[in-house]
Amino acid sequence: MIEEHDLKATISRGSIKPVYLLVGNDPYLTKHYANLIVKKAVPQNPDFNLFTMQENCSLQDIYDRYFQFSFTGERICVLASNFDFEGCPIAAFKELQALVESPHDCNILVLYYDVLEINTKKSDRFKKLLKSVEKGGGVVCELNHKTETELAKMLSSAAAKRHRSLELATSKYMISVCGTDLNILINELEKLCSFTKEDAVIDKETVDLICVKTVEASVYDISRYMLQGKSEKVFHSLNNLLAEGVSPAEIHALITSTYVDIFRVKAAIDAGKKPDSIAADFGYPANRIFVLNNAARDGRYLSQSQIGNILSEIFKSDSAIKNNTKLSGNSSSTALEILITKILKITAGGLK
Repeated sequence: MIEEHDLKATISRGSIKPVYLLVGNDPYLTKHYANLIVKKAVPQNPDFNLFTMQENCSLQDIYDRYFQFSFTGERICVLASNFDFEGCPIAAFKELQALVESPHDCNILVLYYDVLEINTKKSDRFKKLLKSVEKGGGVVCELNHKTETELAKMLSSAAAKRHRSLELATSKYMISVCGTDLNILINELEKLCSFTKEDAVIDKETVDLICVKTVEASVYDISRYMLQGKSEKVFHSLNNLLAEGVSPAEIHALITSTYVDIFRVKAAIDAGKKPDSIAADFGYPANRIFVLNNAARDGRYLSQSQIGNILSEIFKSDSAIKNNTKLSGNSSSTALEILITKILKITAGGLK
């Protein structure tokens, strides 16, 4: 299995392999590199030489296209997304192994996964397919989520290519607002660049004006307003979310997550550890470390007693909010408002 930078380098050099298997938990990257391979493999006449296969296609469909005669005399590329080698019959899986172990002399097969999740560490079939692909001279690459810093650098670099200035600190703020999905981040960056003029500086105010906040980011704002004692902003933001159709249960879950993060970080700091040192212990992915840094900053004025009281109120309100979500929504909304009022009392004077 090769690393992303090696994959990128071989594609750039035009050193195209007969078979590619692209997996990982970042759907943007798997699709992005699949498309890069296609552009290099079939630079001309894609209407004749490129066959795009969807996840419901059969192995026979892939085989027929892969070994099809090219009317233009150029190589053929088969781009197959999310072929379920985990769920297909064992006979079909063995046929797939045989295909990739003895690939076409000229044509290219790209298997990429941007919807179907493949557990590369636990899947026996993946491990067998990996060996088969490499045996046939193909390439396997796992493309996972980038860290917050890597994402921020990508955004700043992409903005620079569009003749805009986006500082790393603003890129990180953009991630906290828009989430870590690269598809969303790239779309939001395009909007920012379209809104601003060439050589302009994209600042936080512009991000707030143009970018669409995730529900998580909006609930995080509510949590910060609660810590700051800004009750008017708390309920204004809450009413906006409810008006947009976000359920009280979802808001409650995200508030719970925020204060659990604060509790974990507070305990880590009290034990002499750094906030990000607990990421691995609790399974935080690399692109989510920023939530721990936020929790360290936001919870520094809260005592363990306050955090304990907040979590107690959150857990007591859980059933009252969830059990009413299928009714009119009024009672669950009221239960959520009562919870927020209690947290405001507990955190009074908490964040300056």
